[in-house]
Amino acid sequence: MVNGGVDLLTPSEYPPLEIGSGTNTLKAKPQQVILNIPFQTQINDYYCGPASASMIVRSLGYNKSQHQMAALLGTTTNGTNAGNGVANALNAVVAGSRYRFNWEWHTYTQISKMKNHITEALSWGNPVIVNTMESPGDVYLQGHNIGTALYHFGVIGDYFDNGNSVTYVDPGYGRYGGFVMNQRVTIRNMSYATGGRGYAW
Repeated sequence: MVNGGVDLLTPSEYPPLEIGSGTNTLKAKPQQVILNIPFQTQINDYYCGPASASMIVRSLGYNKSQHQMAALLGTTTNGTNAGNGVANALNAVVAGSRYRFNWEWHTYTQISKMKNHITEALSWGNPVIVNTMESPGDVYLQGHNIGTALYHFGVIGDYFDNGNSVTYVDPGYGRYGGFVMNQRVTIRNMSYATGGRGYAW
């Protein structure tokens, strides 16, 4: 199953996340932010979500394995549900710290909104977990063109040029041929690849 491990079949059992206005807002965002993301290859075909979540919390100083994150995410052999449950799982690990994650459902044309969320989150030190939906005739990230729809989780760990490009960290690298560990992606292509899915920032 080279479908990244995104569960599209099971309804989410997680309640909506109660949030305020988002993460803490900085007065001025840097032109670029580069975070240290400790890379992990997903350990099976349906653990792209747990691998991405584990990379994120480890980058923040919390030593959680892919299996531990899978338990928090509610991951099954069908994969991981996108939605508030992703942010809830990350928040369960970082509770009591300065970090806070919010889930955002995304449409293709919300490029500026995604850019603002990514630059705000990364400027604060939060990596962003993204759930992409890539298909023929649309945008595929590098190595993802498998000839059919690909649903996948990954991490945005850096941004450059005021958020006009980002680094996408791919847990599929090392498991699937052609996948790239770290790839630079324009914010437009990242927005298109995420259209119809979402991200926790």
